[in-house]
Amino acid sequence: MGAIIWQKVTTTNTSGGGSIMGSFPFPRNGIVKLDYEFILLFKKGGKQPVVSAECKESSRMTTEEWNTCFSGHWNFPGEKQSDHLAAFPRELPRRLIKMFSMSGDQVLDPFLGSGTTSEVAAELGRHSVGYEINADFLPVINSRLVGLDVEIEKRAGASAELSERLAQLPYHFSDPVRCERKSDRQLLTYGSKIDGSEGNRPGDDLHSVTQISAPDSVVLETGQKVRLLGVKSLKRTRQRAEAHLEKLVGGRKVYLRLDERARSGNGVVWAYLYLQNRTPINRHLIRSGLVGVDISVDYRFKKEFLKERDRARP
Repeated sequence: MGAIIWQKVTTTNTSGGGSIMGSFPFPRNGIVKLDYEFILLFKKGGKQPVVSAECKESSRMTTEEWNTCFSGHWNFPGEKQSDHLAAFPRELPRRLIKMFSMSGDQVLDPFLGSGTTSEVAAELGRHSVGYEINADFLPVINSRLVGLDVEIEKRAGASAELSERLAQLPYHFSDPVRCERKSDRQLLTYGSKIDGSEGNRPGDDLHSVTQISAPDSVVLETGQKVRLLGVKSLKRTRQRAEAHLEKLVGGRKVYLRLDERARSGNGVVWAYLYLQNRTPINRHLIRSGLVGVDISVDYRFKKEFLKERDRARP
């Protein structure tokens, strides 16, 4: 049935890092802001169920609602991510429910999350069914659906009976190419937790930078001193480089990556610094032309950093 482009008006940095990302202000590696989503529309074949004139009338949309909802572009704000890391605003299910269901119809949400769809469906006079595999969301769902007639059923894992029923389905997917699993999917959360701790790789601890000692040195909230591996402070651009580093990491979560070729010592960790969205801070500093490349020690990205320095010189 096509698609709707949802332009999300937001005051946050939608790319997950700074408001301007990539090789700014130089081409060619700028990063486009992800401030939109596609809403894909699908329709099941078959005859439509017959509804009464009363039900039809109670589902009537105004001309303004119709023109707004059935436009190919929607423009309304996103939702503040507090109780759930990927919550959407109430306006999203409200429009879709009014567009494609009648009063009294059943609305299905296979990924219930924080319960927004069921909450809005009840307000619009629809029934709803939702599925959620993460039990941590249950308090959030209950808080949204308070005062409504709600029935919650907890189910155990897939049973042998379910497996047999699935085997009887007419269509099956079988991947003919076997691949080696290089990651444990149990460690991958895909943004489904409600504590907001995703974004880095499993095992990476997120930190805050509390002090910028130099263009090549920072202090974390733990008191740990970190030397930015491969970055060399330049006297003539020191102040501007420190200001640029503050702009990159100020108020944002970061994590470290060590290099087996570079040894830390004397209470200082030599490391690569990354934003939560994996933006490489060391490389960005060198790319800015405000710092040099440290060649006094050996490390993995020395050649790449030297290339970045040469590109930045003009």
